[in-house]
Amino acid sequence: MQPASKLARASAPPSSAPIELGGGLAEKPSAIAKFRDGRLTDVEVVAADGTAFHAHALCITSGSEYFERLLAGERWADTAGRPLSLPEVPKQGLAACLEFIYTGSCAVADEAELIVVLQAAAYLQIPPLVDAAAKAMSAHLSATTALAFWAVADRQGLSQLAADAVSAAARHFEQIAATPAWLSTPAETVRALLASDRLKVAGEEAVYSAAVTWLHAQAPPPAEDDALALLRLVRFPLLSREFVQETVHNEPLLRTVAGRQMLSNSVFDALHGDSVPRRMGFEKLYCVGGATREGKGDPTFRRYDFVTGRWEALASMAMADWGGVAAVLGGQLYSMDNSADNDMPVPAAVERYDPATNTWEVVARMSVARISPAAAVVSGKLYMVGGRNDGYDHISSVERYDPEANAWEAVAPMSTGRRAVA
Repeated sequence: MQPASKLARASAPPSSAPIELGGGLAEKPSAIAKFRDGRLTDVEVVAADGTAFHAHALCITSGSEYFERLLAGERWADTAGRPLSLPEVPKQGLAACLEFIYTGSCAVADEAELIVVLQAAAYLQIPPLVDAAAKAMSAHLSATTALAFWAVADRQGLSQLAADAVSAAARHFEQIAATPAWLSTPAETVRALLASDRLKVAGEEAVYSAAVTWLHAQAPPPAEDDALALLRLVRFPLLSREFVQETVHNEPLLRTVAGRQMLSNSVFDALHGDSVPRRMGFEKLYCVGGATREGKGDPTFRRYDFVTGRWEALASMAMADWGGVAAVLGGQLYSMDNSADNDMPVPAAVERYDPATNTWEVVARMSVARISPAAAVVSGKLYMVGGRNDGYDHISSVERYDPEANAWEAVAPMSTGRRAVA
């Protein structure tokens, strides 16, 4: 188990509120009261710093597989009356584990302590607490916690937490690469990130800078072959010409024969048809509504992931839609549902999708029902422009939606009616 001091340095600054962990089975209130008061205890458990905790063998063996094996049968007779020393378990971790065993829950002060508790729970083999701590880590992933949580997940074999941490590290890559923690990130983690299509970066220049900064911080310096192997993960053809001329050509790591050859090869391959895909980050394509082969409105909603190359079904809309439009405002997607199965507009319905919860909700209707209008977002407001009505007359009116007021208002109309405009 990693020492508590190293864990604290590797993790994030304290969070503002305690992190609650639940999901365990509580002992009877009388047993909890005896534990709190230290009454009728028969086991003394000592943490790494020498802090002693008094507990009941029957309770801790039922909550911890480690204690069960340690105190079962003849071993209990051999250890009776002697303190159980746990030099691998810090005081905060042991306190939280005992609290969880007795009450079915515990609270930790911050993300740093959360790592300590998860590792203590894993050492003492308390699966419900490990699961609760892992879920809490996933919920507290950020630029300051992603690398530390990723390392813990790998050590403990927590695949879901590891996947969540990798995604968070890719999402916050530029912030992470600007921190001192980036300089001490393990090489395998650096390679995994630089190779990822998921990196959310403004440009490939950020990836190059992160790679070079990390390489210069290593002591002793990596061998030339290892350094160039890492730099090959940078997609050089995506760098701007100015950046290459002013920065890349002046980098000592690349001013060697092997470095120049690597640069030449990367550009040569791109010029001769080897495509270099840009980092897609977390961009996804959403497909809203439409018409079926039978000419019916389709309420289904799907999302395409450019990295995996797969479509996934999401929550369906409340109303079948074709002939409508969609737009993104404030991180949410709006669908203006304007057509019914008989090609008659419904009463100007509008639905809003929240990707965080995968749910739709109906918001204020437009004042005018429109088929094949145009939609645009300007300065935090959603505009609906033109379209046609059920009589195939082109509409010139324009209206604007305010998400804070959940209301539409008319604005100046166009000089002529238009539909299917861009």
